[in-house]
Amino acid sequence: MTSQRAWRPLQAMEPALDYDVRNPQEEPVRKVGPLSELRQNWKDATWWKHKYKDRVLINVLRNNGVFIVNEDWDNLVILDSCRYDVFEELNTIQGKLESRISRGTCTEEFLQENFVKFPQTDFSDIVYVAGNPYVSKFLNGRFHKTYPVWDYGWDESLKTIPPDPIMKETLRAARENPGKRLIAHFMQPHEPFLETRLHDTGITEHRKSVIEKRRRQYTDVTVWDLIQRGELKAQDAWAAYRRNLELVLPYVAVLVRELVGKTVITSDHGNLFGERPHWLYPFKELGHPAGLHVRALQTVPWLIAERNS
Repeated sequence: MTSQRAWRPLQAMEPALDYDVRNPQEEPVRKVGPLSELRQNWKDATWWKHKYKDRVLINVLRNNGVFIVNEDWDNLVILDSCRYDVFEELNTIQGKLESRISRGTCTEEFLQENFVKFPQTDFSDIVYVAGNPYVSKFLNGRFHKTYPVWDYGWDESLKTIPPDPIMKETLRAARENPGKRLIAHFMQPHEPFLETRLHDTGITEHRKSVIEKRRRQYTDVTVWDLIQRGELKAQDAWAAYRRNLELVLPYVAVLVRELVGKTVITSDHGNLFGERPHWLYPFKELGHPAGLHVRALQTVPWLIAERNS
């Protein structure tokens, strides 16, 4: 089912939009009457699950995450979709490991909560090196400078943005913008997986919709789709996810060594692999559903690396 990609790990050396977690799409969709919707979907277990989350849990489980701009850091390294427990086990970078509760259960919510809904509106002291296309879609023009590596650092064979261009552009951004707070947003360990070839499309449509400045069509075939279809075992995805984290950490270690100031390594949100994330939620989940404010998704690493002068 799987084969190895030709991946070589690092050697030693548009206006902001209001994001509604009840509807993760970027633009309103045509409304359907409640009775018509019920008639169309009453046999669909997935529909009932989403309705329960969107109509019940979202009003019970509050978002108590921290605002990252209020935290103490000079350089913030974001590992997209990185679970605290996996980072704690696999991390090889020296520093003091703590945890934080993120304000997002997906990247869209993380960005909106921290940089749109946050009372502060002036982020001219921040430079953002963006591996995730949503940074440009939701936060265009909000920072001193944005480096859209998600666009020019794209690897078509991998269907994602590998860590090497993020690392290199972060070092360039530090040289070109002295005295600014710096955010480096890697796509890993978020799928697609760097070493494991699957029949997924990665974030191809995600990226294309931002380039074309249009509403995203949810046509990408994800790892979670493959698991639900029975084409991929959850334990194989788990192993590949862990490997993705191992592959990105050497690039992060270079930044920790080279960047001046206090560097913190964290994530925008976690990731579920078939767990029941809360006792009030009687369903097993995959990925990172928007608006599911549970500790299993919002607890992220906060590694405070040694300060460089």
